[in-house]
Amino acid sequence: MMPVKIECGCGQRFAFDVDPVNGQMPAPVACPACGSDATSAANEIISQQHVPLPMATLAAKPPPPPPTPMARIAATPTHSSPAQTRMLPGQVSREQAAHEAKAKIMWGDPEQEVIVYLRVNGFSTEEAQQIINAAAAERMATVRADGIRKIFYGIGLMCVPVVTLVAMLSIGAISATLMGISGVAGLYGLWVCASGVLMAVAPKSEKGDINDK
Repeated sequence: MMPVKIECGCGQRFAFDVDPVNGQMPAPVACPACGSDATSAANEIISQQHVPLPMATLAAKPPPPPPTPMARIAATPTHSSPAQTRMLPGQVSREQAAHEAKAKIMWGDPEQEVIVYLRVNGFSTEEAQQIINAAAAERMATVRADGIRKIFYGIGLMCVPVVTLVAMLSIGAISATLMGISGVAGLYGLWVCASGVLMAVAPKSEKGDINDK
């Protein structure tokens, strides 16, 4: 649509919007005041506003080249497959699965069961084995540290009957009851010390949750 403003010979001015057909009025138009034909004046105004492009100009403009195969590939939007982001029922995120696998190793779960758990949650066998090896190494380091603490604690308990005997001899009085109690403490210390040595030397022999040791 284009606006057309006409001033009639009678002095009447009027305007209207029109959709030209082939650059001319689609129908005759007359002055609303005197009724004289204003179609020619309207066509002249339309011709002044509507200037078609020369055919030579249109012909000189080359068509855009067809897209190359690489351009079509680059322009093709990529969408991630729903199967890559959608988790199956019972699955957890990879981060959560790795964290739980480490906890399972610390609890003493069999490594084969932990591998199966990681495989169910999208890890390859190699990735699962790497996670298990790292968790197993951390478990052994923790067991060794606990074993060393037990050794020192057991040695301290083993010294109780000796210290008790020396104290009794220094005062010249020996109590069988006190010696019996200190002897039990010494025997318990010997057992704790032996357990600590086993943990420090052979951490893999420890079963179950290391937090309970």
